[in-house]
Amino acid sequence: MKRTKKHNPSGWIVFFCLLLVALLMPTRAIVERPPLRFSGLSPAENAPGQGHPKLQSVLARLEEIYMSSGPERAREFAGLRKMDMVEDSVRVVTVSNTMPNQVQTRMVVSAMKQKIEALGGKIELTYRQLIQNYVPIKALKTLAGDPLVKYVRLPLKAVPLEVVSEGVSKTGAGQWKDIVPYRAQAEAKICILDVGFKGYTSLLGSELPATVETRSFRADQDIFADEVHGAANAEIVHDMAPNAKLWLVNFETDVEHHNAVDWIISQKIQVISYSLGWFNSGAGDGTGPICEDVEAAASHDIIWATSAGNAAEDHWEGDFNDPDGDGWHNFSGTDRYLEFHAPAYTPIAVYLNWNDWGTWNGSEYSGSNQDFDLYLYFKSGTSWVLVDKSSNVQSGTQWPVEGIDGYYSTMPGTWAVSIRKTSATRPVKLELFTYNNDEAIEYFVSSGSITVPADAASALTVGATSWVDDSLHYYSAWGPTHDGRIKPDLTAPSGISTSTYGPLGFWGTSASAPHVAGACGLIKGNSPYSMSQVRKILEKRAIDLGEPGKDNKFGFGRLNLK
Repeated sequence: MKRTKKHNPSGWIVFFCLLLVALLMPTRAIVERPPLRFSGLSPAENAPGQGHPKLQSVLARLEEIYMSSGPERAREFAGLRKMDMVEDSVRVVTVSNTMPNQVQTRMVVSAMKQKIEALGGKIELTYRQLIQNYVPIKALKTLAGDPLVKYVRLPLKAVPLEVVSEGVSKTGAGQWKDIVPYRAQAEAKICILDVGFKGYTSLLGSELPATVETRSFRADQDIFADEVHGAANAEIVHDMAPNAKLWLVNFETDVEHHNAVDWIISQKIQVISYSLGWFNSGAGDGTGPICEDVEAAASHDIIWATSAGNAAEDHWEGDFNDPDGDGWHNFSGTDRYLEFHAPAYTPIAVYLNWNDWGTWNGSEYSGSNQDFDLYLYFKSGTSWVLVDKSSNVQSGTQWPVEGIDGYYSTMPGTWAVSIRKTSATRPVKLELFTYNNDEAIEYFVSSGSITVPADAASALTVGATSWVDDSLHYYSAWGPTHDGRIKPDLTAPSGISTSTYGPLGFWGTSASAPHVAGACGLIKGNSPYSMSQVRKILEKRAIDLGEPGKDNKFGFGRLNLK
C-alpha cells in the first residue's frame, strides 16, 4: 500500500525548469535504450563507453560532453546533476593512493597537489589521502590516469533527514531544568553539526541562547548556506537543555566533514546533535569514512546522537535475481522496474550499493570486482523512457556504488529504476534507496533501512515517534545493520513545533535526534556522570514501545527523563 508523505516545502530550492523533451518521443511499450533527452543533450553525449576505471562515470560523461559539444553543454549537464562548477572547472575529490605510513601518504598528497595545480586546478582542502579541489573538465581523465591517483569522484554530501516544544513535556525534560547542578556553574557543551543555519541570528536570546559559538568548514565559510535545517535542530536542543553552551558547525562535503569533526573533538565538546544521513558512503556495517568520524568522537567520550533516517518506505534490498538470464535484475516475477512517484519540480535521487565493499582498513575499502549499473526511467503514457544511467567501473578497487541525483519533472510523475549486471561472478545482495519521492516505493523493504552513520557502533541512533501517542512514524528507518546489530537505540518525538518550521511543522528523524542530544546535555549539566554513563541512563529509562527489550524499530524505546 502506498502512502503520501509530508514534505517541508522550504527544504529545497526549486530548480530552474528544464522541459521534458523526452515526453514528446513516440510511445512504445518499453523503451529499452532511447537517446537521453532530458536537458536537450544529444544521443552521442549520453551514450558514453564504459569510461575510465579511476573516474566516476558521471565525470567521464561530463568530460566527453565538454570535448564533443563544448563548455555550454557541459555546464548544462553539470547543473542538472548538481555538480559544483567554477567557470569550466568542476569540484571533485581526488583520492590518492594510500601508503604504508602517514609520512609517505603526506608526501603522495603533496605531490598530487602540485600535479593538480599544474593541470590548472585549485586546491580547497585535504584530509589524509583525500584532496578536495576544482579541476578543469578537460583534464579529468588526465588526472585520473596519474599513477598516484586511486580514484576521482564527486564530493560525498549529506542530506537533511526531515520529511517535509512538544517533545520537552513528552519526554519529561522540564523536570530536570530546576535541579541544582551537581557542579557549580556546570555547563554542558553541545555541537549541532549540520549543513546550514540560515536564520539563527534572529533566534538569539529567544529560541536560542543569547550567544552561541559558530564555525563553518565549508570552502566558502558560509555558516548560513541558505539552509534552515540546522537552526531548527538547534532550537530543539536549546528547548531540551536551556543551560547548555551551543556550538553551530556546518560543512558541505565529506572532506569538510572530516576536518569539522577533528576540530569539534579539539573543543572538548560532550554531545554532537546530528540530523543528517549519507547514501553510498559505507557498507552499512558500521565501517566507512563517516562512521569513522563517529568512532573518533566516541573515543573522546563524545555522544553522537544521530537520526536513524527516513527511508522505511524508500528502501529496497535483496539478492540479485535474474531467472531469465538477460542480465537485468527482476524485483518481482518478470518485473525489472521498481516504481516510485515524485511531485513536480522536486529533485529526485536514487542510490545503489551491494555487498562487495571488501575490507575496511580505517581509511579506505579494498574495493569491488562485481560490476552492476543503475538505470533511471520516466513514465510517458504507457512507455518507460530512459532518462539516465550510472555506470561506474568496478574492477577490483572501486566502491560498489552507483547513483543518480538531480533529475526532476515539471509535472508530477512516475519514475522507475532498473539494475543491470555488467560483470559479476558470484551472487550479491543489492541495496537501493530513493530520496524525495512522495509515496512509498514499489516493493519497499523496511528492514535494514537506516542510513549512514546510524549504523556506527558508537552512534546513539534515534528513530521517530509521534509526540501525541508514541506511535512509530511510518518513515522512521529500521535496523538491523548489515552485520546484524540492533538499531536504532532510542526513539524520540517528531512532528513538533519550532519557530523555524512553524506549528507542528518539523517532521522526520531530524527532529528526533536533537531531543536526545539535548537530553544528554541536560543530564550532563546536572549530574556527575560521564557521557558513557549518561547514555546508559537514557537507555535504561526509555519507555519500551515495541517487542520486549531492544528491537529494530524502537530500540530500547522512547526517550524518557521522568
